[in-house]
Amino acid sequence: MASLKDIFRFYRLRLLPRRLLPRSILILVLPVVLIQSVSGILFYDNHWQNISRRLALGIASDIKGAFALYDDFPNEDDRKIIVNDIRASAGLNILFSEPQEPPENIRLKANNKTTELIPALRTVGYPFTLSDLPEERRLLITFYLPDYTAEILLPYKLFFSSTTYVFAFWALFSSLLFTGIAIVFLRNQMRPILRLAEATKNFGLGRDVNDFKPEGAAEVRQASLSFLQMRDRIRRHIEERTRMLAGVSHDLRTPLTRMRLQLAMMDKNDDIENLMEDVTEMEHMVNGYLDFARGGDKEKAQSTDIRQLVSDTLDGLQKNGLAVQFNCNYSLIMDIRRNDFKRCLWNLVTNAGRYGTQINVSMTVSDKCLEIAVEDNGPGIPANKRDDVFKAFFRLDESRNPETGGVGLGLTITRDIVTAHGGKIYMEDSALGGLKVVMVFPI
Repeated sequence: MASLKDIFRFYRLRLLPRRLLPRSILILVLPVVLIQSVSGILFYDNHWQNISRRLALGIASDIKGAFALYDDFPNEDDRKIIVNDIRASAGLNILFSEPQEPPENIRLKANNKTTELIPALRTVGYPFTLSDLPEERRLLITFYLPDYTAEILLPYKLFFSSTTYVFAFWALFSSLLFTGIAIVFLRNQMRPILRLAEATKNFGLGRDVNDFKPEGAAEVRQASLSFLQMRDRIRRHIEERTRMLAGVSHDLRTPLTRMRLQLAMMDKNDDIENLMEDVTEMEHMVNGYLDFARGGDKEKAQSTDIRQLVSDTLDGLQKNGLAVQFNCNYSLIMDIRRNDFKRCLWNLVTNAGRYGTQINVSMTVSDKCLEIAVEDNGPGIPANKRDDVFKAFFRLDESRNPETGGVGLGLTITRDIVTAHGGKIYMEDSALGGLKVVMVFPI
């Protein structure tokens, strides 16, 4: 049974955004939204109730006072003066008329404007009805008194406060404004991280990243400096390895050349021929090892038509007597190391031609990757040894005969070239009955 921790981790991975910028925006926006919501609800309740209650009680007090004055002065002229004074001072437009019987079972439905007004009007002590006039933005209140009926046209502004809407609008607008400003600053902070990721990717693909400079926050600068130090260490390591092997080549080739000359000057016999073959094999091994060491050389990546490059490489192999078929569904322009890429394909096709009589090369382009497959009808390679053949100096032919497989560095060099381009290489069974070697490069 899954634990609570596993369930939390599952939903966290499913619900949280995958990219850093959306996560940062979520971390920024979520607390703001919660704070604004909580404070808005608390303020709304308190402000709305207090203001509305006070306005309603004030109106009820004015109405009660108007009725008291009207009752105290029975003279019609005095009553007209009282009505005018009430209209001028309290803003109540009151019309007094003959007494009427109140409706039976008066039911008053409160809304957001009259929630506090209805309880306050009940304190006046007489039955009343309400009629909303939204087009005039007024409320008609009819009081049924024993001696007369009073109709009051009450504007919304006297009992309904619009500041709540102003507050809600300002809270929303300010939140959106400041969140937008924060997102702009966050995007600027993300750019150095994205540049660092791009530089790391380019370096992994063997491209130059000499124009990369640390920038951004202190932590990002520290990561950028660590990347630059790592880049310099790797370059120094490759240069030292190449320089060391170049020295080894010079030191070994000189005695080998001297041995070849001495053997050539001796009388021919079986021992001399055997020694000459050993010297030739040593030279072949030294050259193969140097080719492996130069796999990380300084060739610049350049924009290349991959289909044309593959086609030209296979044409050269066909001229050497290899029967190769090429299938391609799409053309692609990509930045690659031309010579390394050509050498990689050359190694695979010549290996296929060494063991098979039928060779098919296919190139497939998708939205995210380029796939090149080389397959043959040869004996293939056992599944348990397909990883070992990429190791340096590993050979399936244990006789170490250079005529049947070289020195065991061809597939190692091929894998290094594919990896330097950010790709991967693997083997599987071919539909032709032999081996299928697949190279996958990211676009």
